[in-house]
Amino acid sequence: MPKRNVFETADLDAGREFMNAAYGTSLRMSGTEGDQLIRHARYDFGPFCVDDVTLSMETGYDADPLESLAVVEPRTGWVEHRWEGGGERVGPGEIAVIAPPDRPFTALAHNLDFGSVVLDQSLLTEVAGLAEDQPADTLHFTGLQPASPALADHWRTTVGYVRRVLATSPEAMSEPLVLGNVARTVAAGALVTFPNTGAGESTSQDGGDATPGAVRRAVAFIEANAHLDIGLSDMATAARVTPRALQIAFARHHDTGPWGCVTRIRLDRAHFDLLAADPDDDATVAAVAARWGFAKSANFAARYHDVYGVSPESTLAI
Repeated sequence: MPKRNVFETADLDAGREFMNAAYGTSLRMSGTEGDQLIRHARYDFGPFCVDDVTLSMETGYDADPLESLAVVEPRTGWVEHRWEGGGERVGPGEIAVIAPPDRPFTALAHNLDFGSVVLDQSLLTEVAGLAEDQPADTLHFTGLQPASPALADHWRTTVGYVRRVLATSPEAMSEPLVLGNVARTVAAGALVTFPNTGAGESTSQDGGDATPGAVRRAVAFIEANAHLDIGLSDMATAARVTPRALQIAFARHHDTGPWGCVTRIRLDRAHFDLLAADPDDDATVAAVAARWGFAKSANFAARYHDVYGVSPESTLAI
């Protein structure tokens, strides 16, 4: 299950201690005297976190490098971040990465209330399709604001989807396949929204390795491991090619990409589970869907109907 933690205090020292632990850095906070509130609510999913933070005061802080990508979206107030060679001020309606993940920074916040998402570098690296033997700094962000207003809206939609799942289907997030899918969706959203180096250009070897055999090996691996939270790097290792070569191979020799193949196979497994389930034993479509990585029952039902021509409820009732 994702961890839910809510912390609230009017004590600046207690708030500093908590924020240091929450963000894995060494904050040196200062604030104005008088009425003040520090509130931090976090859903911790492991590879990423969804936070809601209130700093109802004027406060400044120095921070060590976060070593993760932290995206902030203020609802009220504003915050100004400064680091060597750059800085930004973010207010309501705006979205920005707090600071380059590998740099220390300072901040000044004024009556700030915001939502944020924090993503581990390892998750971003995997979703970007980097091979395991590539240097860790191959992926870095070259811009800390959305590349366009449309991409800012894309990020809002992505985060909104996660928050809706938490609000309407929190039990689904306890399923490993749902958690893995949501984590990769958020990471992919960040990689699309904020300019970055990505996986770089494909090499001639990637093109040469993108063979039908690589696809066959990957599909066999997916079929044998669809019940596990597998990633692109796992599929590529099984296919004995780089992640980029595997993506090229599927584009050339398959009617869908690697993740489309995973989804199709998991949909088949859900179909068989619905056929085998006994509705008198309290089996539900939502539970079967979540077991196979589908967080939203409505989305699962639409996909299911497209493939099988009936609703999953009809199959369960057989």
